[in-house]
Amino acid sequence: MKKQGGGSIVNIGSMWAQQAIKATPSSAYSMAKAGLHALTQHMAMELAEYNIRVNAVSPAVVKTTIYHSFIEPTELDEALAGFNAFHPVGRIGTVEDIARTIGFLLSADTSWVTGAIWDIDGGVMAGRN
Repeated sequence: MKKQGGGSIVNIGSMWAQQAIKATPSSAYSMAKAGLHALTQHMAMELAEYNIRVNAVSPAVVKTTIYHSFIEPTELDEALAGFNAFHPVGRIGTVEDIARTIGFLLSADTSWVTGAIWDIDGGVMAGRN
């Protein structure tokens, strides 16, 4: 990116890095994602002079195949439906929700954004129902 005159990096963090939820004990995961959020901000400062922007997204519950490791694929929708009310907008996230935001952060439309952690979480960090 330095040789090309700049670029953009988007890390995948998590709302669990910012908010502890007793119902989903995840201390190690949360610690790792909090470190990634800090890395994002430090890299933004260190790479700014090279016109390299570094941001992160911070999703809440998103339907991905990671759940297949402990939930049968045929039971996934029903299992995750229990998290809909956790999100103020009333539904869990989709891969497309995350991808669209990442695409935006990678685009020239956000050329003056660096070091930001974007909550794309259905309103969880704003408050919960």
